[in-house]
Amino acid sequence: MQKRKDFIWKMGGQQGEGIESCGEIMATILAKEGYSLYSQRLFASRIKGGHTTFALRVALEQIMSIGENIDFLLALDQETVDMHGMEVRDGGYIICDSKVKPDFSKYEGSKVHCLSLPISETALKQGSLLMRNIVALGMSVALLGFDKTPFRDAIAEKFAKKSQEIVDKNLQAFEDGYALVIDGMGDVEIDTLPAPGKKDQMFLLGNEACALGAIAAGSRFMASYPITPASEVMEYMIKHMDKLGATIVQTEDEIAACMTAMGGVYAGVRGFTCTSGPGLSLMAESLSMASMAELPMVVIDVQRSGPSTGMATKVEQSDIDAACYNAHGDYSGIVISPTSIEECFYEIQKAFNLAEMYQCPVIFMPDLQQGLNKQSVPTFDLNRVPINRGKMMKEADLPELEQPNYFKRFELTEDGISPRVIPGMKNGLFLSTGLEHNEEGKPAEAPSMHVAQTDKRFRKLETVADNYEPFLNNAKYDEADVLVVGMASSRGAIEEAVAEFDQEGVKVNHLQLRLIKPFPAKQLQPFMDAAKKVVIVEHNATGQLTNLFKINMHKKHKISSCLKYDGNPFTKSYVKNAIKEVL
Repeated sequence: MQKRKDFIWKMGGQQGEGIESCGEIMATILAKEGYSLYSQRLFASRIKGGHTTFALRVALEQIMSIGENIDFLLALDQETVDMHGMEVRDGGYIICDSKVKPDFSKYEGSKVHCLSLPISETALKQGSLLMRNIVALGMSVALLGFDKTPFRDAIAEKFAKKSQEIVDKNLQAFEDGYALVIDGMGDVEIDTLPAPGKKDQMFLLGNEACALGAIAAGSRFMASYPITPASEVMEYMIKHMDKLGATIVQTEDEIAACMTAMGGVYAGVRGFTCTSGPGLSLMAESLSMASMAELPMVVIDVQRSGPSTGMATKVEQSDIDAACYNAHGDYSGIVISPTSIEECFYEIQKAFNLAEMYQCPVIFMPDLQQGLNKQSVPTFDLNRVPINRGKMMKEADLPELEQPNYFKRFELTEDGISPRVIPGMKNGLFLSTGLEHNEEGKPAEAPSMHVAQTDKRFRKLETVADNYEPFLNNAKYDEADVLVVGMASSRGAIEEAVAEFDQEGVKVNHLQLRLIKPFPAKQLQPFMDAAKKVVIVEHNATGQLTNLFKINMHKKHKISSCLKYDGNPFTKSYVKNAIKEVL
């Protein structure tokens, strides 16, 4: 039997039918077995009902995209077959409930295997249609050739708090589903993946990785308002707050969340908030104040499709302009983006460091594909990112103050970064408001002081790109046919496309941008100079990242965009076709 390197399994139905829980059981067990996983949930922006799917890519080596061309589609309803049937590759399988009436003629000659099986009837034998997902789980395990034992154990554990009768019925539903496929497939053999062996890895959401990273960075204070697709960050913090001695405040809106977190930061803690595009808009005025008061504020913005409510459960990278320019006045701040779910953990720690080193707001921008979907990642190293609190003064080092002098909290220093104290420190008295101020924080509107303080707030950001890795460097060639630049979740699709170009003899360099503001033009220019063409890959309609390149870089004639704004993630083929167009 041929051994594969990976496969993609997808299950679809209506929200509330247990699609996600079925996928979660499968993914959790396969992660424990050592397989590398990447998942994707697609669901409607409503409480219950509406079409939903759970896709899982399973591989032997680390993967960073959901891939394309489904191997196994399990459909509980008509909509799943109609919407996703044509995604199944030649040689793949569609298994649907017998109540579904797919047009199998579509697949004639495509070598797609189609089976119609009594999923609903099988569930009803155990007393409830709610067990269709467990029947489907048994079918999937049989289809993929996995050992039943760990899945049976997981089902027993999942329903352990209910009666033994419920446990037994679900186990029987699983076995019945397993038998349906074994009997239905007959003598057909399925390619399977060899067991990879146990790995020291985790399987988690990017939002969970962000929360864990904030905790590892020493944050014990969060103020936030729930919003899709960012709510899981706050939910994770709340779940563990008692063990951490943390304080989590769910506020009445995003404005209050931002201001409350700013209060915590002013008091000396590493506070933060978390939101998505609509909330970021509401925080604009508060962020301007944080810039003026030089508060080391961290805002996590999990980007979704907009504008307004848009498609709240679909991916987009269209908050770039908002993060860079939304706050009013000559706003100084930092914007960074993780290139993977693993980096959600490590880079959020660096965001806290940058905020305190440069005493300004830092907006941390994963996208929905990272925030709401799970990936297997190597177990996190808690000591990899040391805490750096910048120019935080100790009380013992503060010189004596003589009335009426205040501490020079906003001192005009050569590097633009002033010494910082926690309010209440002896000899650390200063004033902090949203007004322009002198070095002690007292309101000052003299033209010369406004110019000096404005210059200081921007001067301090000049070294950010020197103290932070501005991009992931996957550039192999001194001279390239094409330079591809992406951000956030596009990384996996780009890497797969570049790997195929390597095999074809086309020289394609790849950078995945982390630092968006201040824009790292000096660091990027050599790679741009060494390429004949430059393609910017981004999830929006207006080329917001492309525009930053055109504003800040030389040789703009080389630049073109690969845009996607249909709510679905990038695929290898989509990126590859965009690169071919410029070759």
